Amino acid sequence: MQNSELQYPVLRVTINGTPVDRRPAAFRLMTDQGVPAVIARLSYPADVPAGKPGDALTVSLSTGGADSVLFTGELYGAAVHGAYRELSLTDGYKKLCDTAVMPAYRKEKAAVILEDTLEASGITTTNITCPDLTLNRFSTERVSAARCIHLLIHALGEFGEAGLRYFFDAENIFHFGKKEGAGRNEGPEINLETGNNIISRGEGRLEILPAPVRHSQNITVDGRVQETVRTDMIISQSNSRLTIWVKEPLT
Repeated sequence: MQNSELQYPVLRVTINGTPVDRRPAAFRLMTDQGVPAVIARLSYPADVPAGKPGDALTVSLSTGGADSVLFTGELYGAAVHGAYRELSLTDGYKKLCDTAVMPAYRKEKAAVILEDTLEASGITTTNITCPDLTLNRFSTERVSAARCIHLLIHALGEFGEAGLRYFFDAENIFHFGKKEGAGRNEGPEINLETGNNIISRGEGRLEILPAPVRHSQNITVDGRVQETVRTDMIISQSNSRLTIWVKEPLT
């Protein structure tokens, strides 16, 4: 989206690699720098048998002839509410929550602890920049893999390694690191201009039409680079918009 006029989005959904013929009634995706999990939901008319728990699912956005992946993961819950079938989606974070580990390490590299935790969770596609540090001891009671990674980040923080984060990106790739490395979402160049492709704006907040933007991406707003802190995307027949909370990036 480079200084373009507003272009209305079209959602495309595939389940187990097969496109869903009926377009969804609504899609919502929320991301936040401070939270490793996303909130993702799809709605279909109740008579559409769209998937079952465990099915692989991809949501893409088509705008002006260009397609962008918004979400990759799986369906973990489906329920009919009134006229709609509501699908709850999850990415690889659910694997981290569902996997129990009991780490017990002495004089081990932080990267090895992280790799072991991911391997136990069945997560193989990664983008990691882990500090090259050896921990004298890292052990805990039986915890989820997600909690183990949180504790590892805390342990590294005691060595002065601040700003580490982890999350899964739009293609369900695991990221770990600082925002100067792997700890950020990458995406296409997004140039926004008041009076052109910005619908509304307030203090630290922008509203535009849906675009492939997640937390921690850099976007350009009226010629100035801004860092995205949080995003809230809604695409529906009656209302489609992306709200972005931004801040000035540290230099």
